[in-house]
Amino acid sequence: MPVREADFQPLLSLINIQLELNRNLLSLAQQQKECLIKNDVDTLDSLVRKQTTLVKQLAALERKRLDTAAGLKKALQLEKRPYTLGEMAQYAPKEQKEEAERVLNEFSTVLKALKDANDTNKLLLDTNIELNEMMLSMFVENDDPLNNLYHGDGSKAADTPTNPSLFDHNI
Repeated sequence: MPVREADFQPLLSLINIQLELNRNLLSLAQQQKECLIKNDVDTLDSLVRKQTTLVKQLAALERKRLDTAAGLKKALQLEKRPYTLGEMAQYAPKEQKEEAERVLNEFSTVLKALKDANDTNKLLLDTNIELNEMMLSMFVENDDPLNNLYHGDGSKAADTPTNPSLFDHNI
């Protein structure tokens, strides 16, 4: 039979730190969007490095959170199955239960905004790649964008292309 209440503060502290790091990730994603629009590659590179650092910090915090949650489940004498914070919060004192609900709502909002920002950035990157590919294709033969030495059937292409590309790109 589960214990009725336990101290959730260590777990809530970790989750609040994770929430703050996710807010920082969201801010970086929004800054990345501006860099992608302005084609500011240097700043984008710097932001990606910061993002990588934050993701590593989040991974370390997630391990701590899982350990803390496991200790809390043990203290509450709960079954050995995965529990969400919402399910476990029913065993928290009233103030901590309210804080858990607040944090879960904020987390949900931030993660949705982060997903939306990342989706937008992915679309911008994909569009940029398509544009670059289109521009490159203008400078090479239309019938052979890679200017390969062989035709599709495996036969050797002519030594002199009939429609040479704008650039010399011999390999």
